[in-house]
Amino acid sequence: MSWFEELPEVLTRSDFAAMTQRQPRSMELMAARGLVADPAHRNRGRLVWEEDAAVDWFRTLHDHAVIVPANALALEELGTYGVYMCPLSSSHVGLARPRSLVMYQPGGRGLVFDVVAVETLHQAIPGTRGTTAKTRGIMRDGETLDASRRPWTVFHLSEAGSIEKVVPVVQQGRYLRVDDVQEALATSSLTVPTLDEAFPDRK
Repeated sequence: MSWFEELPEVLTRSDFAAMTQRQPRSMELMAARGLVADPAHRNRGRLVWEEDAAVDWFRTLHDHAVIVPANALALEELGTYGVYMCPLSSSHVGLARPRSLVMYQPGGRGLVFDVVAVETLHQAIPGTRGTTAKTRGIMRDGETLDASRRPWTVFHLSEAGSIEKVVPVVQQGRYLRVDDVQEALATSSLTVPTLDEAFPDRK
């Protein structure tokens, strides 16, 4: 084997974007905030990732949290399957591998969960464990996730507590720090930080 063949496989930002179904600039911004794997280096001003490290990042839960709106369907699926799920195209949550998840309920209350595992279906990005037959059999819109052929991200949850007051109103998924959630559980109040406050650009 030559020295060239021993070099690690790499992903350009366009490669990484195609794999995650995002825009190249989006992957660069997420990396700058520590919300995907750190790039290995720059080539002509563009970020480059080692492929194994970039993919392995998704196999681990990280010290992040997310807050998501809890509509009737999400609460029904939580009660039936013990999961929160979203399509990969959900740009705010589909790539997340958080340790905590908060479901925001109309009226300002939040349900807090520990994330047990993340599974993925019909996408190039792995979850933290292999996708089980039980997850493949989850029903949405009259068909199983497996039959739908859509790319899904499924968060398996364990109840951790509740927060009585969450502000401002949460209308789409947001990233938080785990410490934000732990403090909110202690005080029963959460002021959702902006992304810049929670995960500032490290560039």
